[in-house]
Amino acid sequence: MNEPNISTFYIVDLDRTLYDTIKATELMRGVIALHDTSLAAALEQRFEEYTSQGESFSMRDFIVENVGEEEMQKIEVTYRELALQQDLLNPGAKELIAYIRAKGDSDLGILTYGSPLGQAMKIIAAAGLEDIPYLITGETFKGTLIASWRQDDDLYHVPEELGGVTVKHIVFVDDKPFSFKGLPIDCLGYLVKSVYDAGIEKLPPYVHTVETLHEVVASEKKRTDSL
Repeated sequence: MNEPNISTFYIVDLDRTLYDTIKATELMRGVIALHDTSLAAALEQRFEEYTSQGESFSMRDFIVENVGEEEMQKIEVTYRELALQQDLLNPGAKELIAYIRAKGDSDLGILTYGSPLGQAMKIIAAAGLEDIPYLITGETFKGTLIASWRQDDDLYHVPEELGGVTVKHIVFVDDKPFSFKGLPIDCLGYLVKSVYDAGIEKLPPYVHTVETLHEVVASEKKRTDSL
């Protein structure tokens, strides 16, 4: 097999990693409040409940349940127009994306868990993410999913949705400790600390805990400079 042009692929989570989920939810609440203040309050309450329980919440699915798909599409148009005028990315997200793209031997994709329409809405409406390939999965243990990409020659074949490249190395960035379950030992992980900390003490030594994406960039620069 020919050596891949891209040797390292960065798999990066969406919510609370690249994407400021709290800020985006507040924006959607404001859009909903223009039409229905009680629904806006219910959205905020449901989001807080799911977050406190460590569960993923699809604001789009919740709204559809209350107003229907046709009305949701109208709301989504307004939301997207407003979202593209704001910065809905977490600190360090733009720096990380730029760093990876400037390396020359690396690329990235978004691997996110949740509702297909709900997650796609977030990515499309977030300035800075619209040209990054993404894969929406129902697998909570993303490390196990990444392990399934490993071939007999120990290279990783990244799914077509993420570009279909074959690479030697995977760097995985996420905010939930359980996402790293099953991650192969020859991968490198970064846990960005968030509200989800259950199991953080059980992370393997090749998964490093950081406070922000700025630290991921700094660590990667130091690591690759030493190679």
